[in-house]
Amino acid sequence: MLAVIGENVVDMIPTPDGHYRPCLGGSPFNVAIGAARQNIAVSYLSPLSQDHFGSAFLNYLTDNDAHYGLPFFSRAPTSLAMVSINAQHQPEYSLYRTGIADRDISAAQQITALPENCKLLHLGSLALEPEDGERINAVVQACHTKDIQLAVDINVRINAVSNVDSYRTLLLNVIAQSQFIKASDEDLQLLFPSLNLQQALNALRDCAPSALLALTEGEKGATLYWQQHSISLPVVVATPFVDTVGAGDTFWANLLAALLQLGLPSAAQISTAELTQCLQRAMLAASLNIASAGCNPPTALQVNTALNQEKTIKN
Repeated sequence: MLAVIGENVVDMIPTPDGHYRPCLGGSPFNVAIGAARQNIAVSYLSPLSQDHFGSAFLNYLTDNDAHYGLPFFSRAPTSLAMVSINAQHQPEYSLYRTGIADRDISAAQQITALPENCKLLHLGSLALEPEDGERINAVVQACHTKDIQLAVDINVRINAVSNVDSYRTLLLNVIAQSQFIKASDEDLQLLFPSLNLQQALNALRDCAPSALLALTEGEKGATLYWQQHSISLPVVVATPFVDTVGAGDTFWANLLAALLQLGLPSAAQISTAELTQCLQRAMLAASLNIASAGCNPPTALQVNTALNQEKTIKN
C-alpha cells in the first residue's frame, strides 16, 4: 500500500472567457489519484475540510478507489491556488495556505493513521512547510520504526513557505532519509541556487547516495539514477499539447506504482530492463496527462493501450 501526506488544493484555472474553473489538485493529492488509477491501494492521510470542496475531494478519492485514511474532517477551509499559464505553457501559482484544512493535524494523529500494510509513504511539496517541520520529522521517524520506505517529490516552493532557510534544512533532512526522490531541473536550481545543474545534481545525490533519483528536465526527458543504474529517455510528445499541469505528479505516481507492482525492489534486485519499463510507463503517463486540461492522470488501461500502440508503431 502507498500512503500519501501533503496538500489538497483547489486550483483555480483560467478559461479563455476570463473566468476561472475550479480543479481539485495539490501535488501529493494528485500522486494519490495517479497511483490509485494504476490499481495501487492508496491511503490519503492529510485532512480534508468539512466544506464543499472537502466533500468533492472525498468523492474524488472514493471514485478512484483511493481511501481517505483519517477519522475526521477539518473545520478549516480548503486551500486555494490561483493558476496562470505562462508563454511556455507552464503553470504559475498564487497560493493561500494559512489556516487551511490539510495542515490541521498532529503528528500523533498522522502516525496512528499509517496503515499496517503500508510499504511506502509519499510526501513533499507544500507538506514540507517549516512550521510543520516538527510533525513531518516525527512522521518520518515513525516510518523508519515501522519499516515504511519514503518517497519525496521535492517540488521546491520557495515563494510559498514561511522561512526559506528553515525550509531548505527540512527538505534536505527529509531527502537524506528517503529511498525514492523526484526532482526537476527547476527544483535543483531553486534548492541549490549557487550551483550549476550538474553540481546541484551531485549535491542532491550526495544527500541520499543509495536512493533512486528521478530527474525530469521538461522537453529534454527524464533520467533515473539508482546506484548502478543510469537510464535516460526522451520526452513522449503529447498530442494534443494542452498544458503541463500535474504532469510531474502523474510521472511520479506512475513510476512509484510500477515499482510497487514489482514489490518495491532494491537497486540490486531490479534489472536495467525492468527499470527502463518503469520509466517508460511514467513518461507515457505524463504525456497522456499533458494531452488533457489540468491534472488528469491516465488509468492503467489507458497507459497499457498507449504502450501497445507504441510497440505496434515501432514494429
